Amino acid sequence: MALSDAMSPFSSTSDLIARARTAFQSGRHVEAEKLAAEARTHDRASLDAIEILALAHRARGDTAGAERLLREAIAIDSRLRWPHDDLAMMLFDTGRVVEAETACRAAIAADPGNPQPEMMLGNILSEREELIAGAAHLRRAIALAGEHPQLLANLGRNLQRQGALSDAEPLLRRAVAAMPDALPPLAWLAELLEQARRFDEASAMLDRAEGLARAQGSDVTLQRAALLSRTEYWRDGLALLDAEPSLPGAALLQRGRLRDRAGRHAEAWRDFADGKAALSTASGRRYERAEVERLAGDLTQFFTPEWFAALSPAPTREGVPQPIFILGFPRSGTTLTEQVLASHSAIRAGGELPFVAELTEIATQRTGGAFPAHADRLHVDARATLATHLRDHYLARAEAFGLLAPGMSFFTDKMPLNELYLPLLRLAFPAAPLIAVKRHPFDVMVSAMSHDFTHGFNCGYRLEDAARHYALTDTLTAEWRKLPGIVPHQLRYENFVAGQRDETEALMAYIGLAMEPPQLAFHESRRFAPTPSYAQVQEPINDRSIGRWRHYARELEPARAILAETIASSGYAA
Repeated sequence: MALSDAMSPFSSTSDLIARARTAFQSGRHVEAEKLAAEARTHDRASLDAIEILALAHRARGDTAGAERLLREAIAIDSRLRWPHDDLAMMLFDTGRVVEAETACRAAIAADPGNPQPEMMLGNILSEREELIAGAAHLRRAIALAGEHPQLLANLGRNLQRQGALSDAEPLLRRAVAAMPDALPPLAWLAELLEQARRFDEASAMLDRAEGLARAQGSDVTLQRAALLSRTEYWRDGLALLDAEPSLPGAALLQRGRLRDRAGRHAEAWRDFADGKAALSTASGRRYERAEVERLAGDLTQFFTPEWFAALSPAPTREGVPQPIFILGFPRSGTTLTEQVLASHSAIRAGGELPFVAELTEIATQRTGGAFPAHADRLHVDARATLATHLRDHYLARAEAFGLLAPGMSFFTDKMPLNELYLPLLRLAFPAAPLIAVKRHPFDVMVSAMSHDFTHGFNCGYRLEDAARHYALTDTLTAEWRKLPGIVPHQLRYENFVAGQRDETEALMAYIGLAMEPPQLAFHESRRFAPTPSYAQVQEPINDRSIGRWRHYARELEPARAILAETIASSGYAA
């Protein structure tokens, strides 16, 4: 039939819709769009016509037109699933993740029984490291849609990243069994087995993954090298990476760490620098030095001793575990400290909790924008109630994370560089233990350059930026110690390595608990620490990383002047 016949004025709306669907399914998108447009001249609110038009717009790359049509369909009937689902997916696919999240939440509100937005929202939150919330939405999607293998895989991956390896493993195994030709769940399961120190099983799983990867034009070289690096065959892992003509950023860092282990220090540093540059370029992450320094200046003006004293601290909420704040630069020994603490029967590991960033938003809202730059604009009510609001929000989030378990006295919060907002923490929790972990700044720089992390406003992608942020944080922490009640327990990494028992006893005495024997064998803990330091804290204490910086003295020269005052004031030599 000719297109002119198909668009005859005598065609009914239903006939036009049927023809439009057939045309679209056959790939005749222009014809489908014209037929659907004709149908809308008969019935402007035809949701079938709007659906086909939205699909046709999307097919020809007109995402703005497709978005307009989808939002129009939602306005006509907000209970429909397809416009919500299609809008959220389109926003996500085009990189508008924040808007996709909003669309998912609107879809769930309109139809709580719809599994698609639950799945999408779970994946979005998981990628944003909001793992607890992400897992809740993925579980909801499974409850609604059944145990779809991709949902099982995504939930398993989420739980693995939380460190819940025993919960993640059966989910990933079921996903692998249901999708034997899918590479991601197989690779995730191999990684989990490596993290659990089941190296032979991990190697066998990688053997399976390798065949799939080759068939798909990829490989598992980096993962194989990471596994070998945990064994006596680590040189074989290095040989694998040395044989590659080009490597992405993460693989360069892995090769650099292995070259460092082999004593090939000049080559290792080149890998560190090139790997960090590649990761920065790929992610678009940069350290905005001027903005960070402006924020630090605002905070020091806001939290003068006079203004800090004008703010009422929150009373301690009795009957619930209290936070222990572990403070320190990434790679300074904070994960080790948490592992020691969490080996105590009364302390639960919280890991890198995202709550403090949320407290800053609440402080801004509750003070009418006075925080963090205008303490003189604080209202009397805000001065009296701000700390209690912060405490309540923090503890509510801790409860949602399952950290307020009965029988526990404390839980840890080791989000790196929380000390930026230390006065807020002290106001919300006046009696909470504060532990400041110190390590030679140059050793920290070497370790920071050899691992990927985004903490500290993305300072870790260039040596000079990492050094500047370290020095800025050190200066800021010195200011906070002038405020009443802010006197953290100092845990020096080098002292801990030299005298583990004495340092552990002193640490626990500060917290107010007796040391327990498992704390001296923290490396035997079955807990998995989901940070880049997980392999190190699974080993007995050793001094291999102390003084490592001396191999890189020349490469560290750009940071020497930046860190000179910090090194001297900390009692280190350089």
